[in-house]
Amino acid sequence: MPRFHPAPETRPTGGRRKICVPVFLAVAALIAWLGGPIVKAEEVGGSPVAAPMAARPAFEAVPRVPIERIDAGPTPMTALADWQVQAFRIPAPRSVVVSADGVVLARNRIGKRLVCRLSESARSPEEAVVRVRKLASEFSEGFPLLRITDEEVKRHFTNRPWVPLPVSAVLPGSFLCALEEVLPEDCGLDTFYVREYPEGELTAHLLGYIGVALPDQHGPIGKVEYLFPPTEGRAGMEKTLDARWKGREGEVLRLVDPQGTVRHQEVTREAEPGDTVILTLHLGMQRLGREMLARSGRPGAFVAVDADSGDILAMVSYPSFDPNLFEGGISHEAYAALAEGKDAPLFDRAVTGAYPPGSTFKPFVALAGMEAGQIDGVHTLFPGPVGMEIDGRYFKNHSSKPEGLMDVRYALVRSCNTWFYQAALNMGAAPIAGMSRRFGFGASPELPLPAVAPGNIPNPETYGDPRSLANFAIGQGQVLVSPVQLAFAMAGLANGAYVPKPRLVREHADPVSGEAIDYTQPAAAHSLGLRPEDLDIVRDGLWGVVNHGAGTAGSASMRNPVVYGKTGTSQWATGGSMRYLAWFAGWVDAEHPRIAFAAVTQGEGRETLSGGRSAAPIAAGILRAVYKEPETYAVTVPEGPSRQVSTIIAAAPVPEEIVIEDLGPRNGIGGFFRRIFGGGRRSVRTFPEELPGTFPEP
Repeated sequence: MPRFHPAPETRPTGGRRKICVPVFLAVAALIAWLGGPIVKAEEVGGSPVAAPMAARPAFEAVPRVPIERIDAGPTPMTALADWQVQAFRIPAPRSVVVSADGVVLARNRIGKRLVCRLSESARSPEEAVVRVRKLASEFSEGFPLLRITDEEVKRHFTNRPWVPLPVSAVLPGSFLCALEEVLPEDCGLDTFYVREYPEGELTAHLLGYIGVALPDQHGPIGKVEYLFPPTEGRAGMEKTLDARWKGREGEVLRLVDPQGTVRHQEVTREAEPGDTVILTLHLGMQRLGREMLARSGRPGAFVAVDADSGDILAMVSYPSFDPNLFEGGISHEAYAALAEGKDAPLFDRAVTGAYPPGSTFKPFVALAGMEAGQIDGVHTLFPGPVGMEIDGRYFKNHSSKPEGLMDVRYALVRSCNTWFYQAALNMGAAPIAGMSRRFGFGASPELPLPAVAPGNIPNPETYGDPRSLANFAIGQGQVLVSPVQLAFAMAGLANGAYVPKPRLVREHADPVSGEAIDYTQPAAAHSLGLRPEDLDIVRDGLWGVVNHGAGTAGSASMRNPVVYGKTGTSQWATGGSMRYLAWFAGWVDAEHPRIAFAAVTQGEGRETLSGGRSAAPIAAGILRAVYKEPETYAVTVPEGPSRQVSTIIAAAPVPEEIVIEDLGPRNGIGGFFRRIFGGGRRSVRTFPEELPGTFPEP
């Protein structure tokens, strides 16, 4: 696996600045000896001002297409009048892209293709066609000759006979070795840049791929000509950041005599490669994500972010594809196989996918209810029946047995749908929509990718009827989020003050010297402004989901660090059929980094999934592997939990005089629950000191 060697870190804000290596290393060594990190993640006014950062990898040398200097005399440009002078642009090598742990993700190499100098072997367009057709018999079977029409050959000979005609695609090494002995006299090897993605499928959706921007020309010489075809980004970051990644074109001048011989050639402007790009992505964590998704055997996605800095540590969509297939152009058959392939490998589920979040949405509904005054902390109680009739439709809980009276914490632990139906009917749609948008739902995250899903938070003015509210409460219906949105929302719950702005590009470096050019500072995307007591209640509930005996994600628990999370199961219509989705999202109680995550997996056909059984094991497998080898994955194992969790009280039996099945909006459900169970702060029902059926805290 190719790697960079560590280099001194620097963070200039603009321009190309030199760094004093000895001084930097001495200071860094002193700070490390004292036991403190070079940079800390601190919060000022609810915004991240800096973040932990690994040493910046050194640059990889950028290959250059060799361009021979040809000189026919002291003043060749003032030679005979019938000689032609033509300027050709030289495409620059694209940016080298590196992961945070120093692995090369995208690079350039020098490729070669066969070209034919028609002016040396043909005297007419017809002879040129005969010469090109004869090539097939001069090379072994399988030689990658291009499909060039007779008309294209004739046009090329007529308009530009002295410009070599490309007749092959990029040549594999096996053919290059053989050509040393059988290369025809009128043929040569043209050099150009080939884009390589060493990690293939692992980073395909993230980096994307490139394509030819302007194919080889055969018509009259134009004002803009290229030495070899330029490329452009077609997908992923290659497309979004194309302007910076493609570098700056160079220029070569050629002087050609009437016989088509190049009498003089010189580079008048060197091509400047794109900046070396260092991502926040940790390739080891990315690989773990793909392995666990593949092990599940279902399509899905996994996203892990630093909850303080917004660094994207892993962003995996499964299944994937090999971006190297697109180099030099992909055949219609090969592209159709990908586009129409089982489980849509070209589709980026992590970023472009928008799905109902199911019960992972409930923490934000709980915060909305508390801020609106309709849930009075742990004092407001609602029952958890097996189902409720709402506006003439029956809405079920996931449990087939009544779960009794419970507060908001235990409702999160048990993921009780009917509890949240009642909470939503009390508060209405506006508080839920407002809180959701505060966490970044309903708007596209700022990512350097071409297709970032905004998800959907319905308009409360048109989505406030009882049935809609019931769906709103449990993340169904018109509520849609992407895995990356959910991971960043969980990051907000983890740090408590803000949703960080996504950071995928950590910094740029000069491709020649390796000097740092600029560094992307962490920033806040959304300030939350939550009351600490409300946040603590929700955090307690999400601790209980994983660590309480009645939680729905016990399979994801870890001794150290402790995992907070929320499971979710939802139904999603795709291709005219209904599929189940299973979610697990949360964060790890550890700093440097404090990892927030979201995992989603999609059922096949009528397969029924659950968040605890189907999605939690994916995230758990990744996190356990990461914290088993903290040095490998650049994480810190904490000494213990960062906060003390309050005792979570289980449900109490519903009083016999209350008949849940008789309740419905036609009987005034919202007002009824406010009067009986304390939906507002004016009238509350509290738990007694001891309740039958209470689960002990594990």
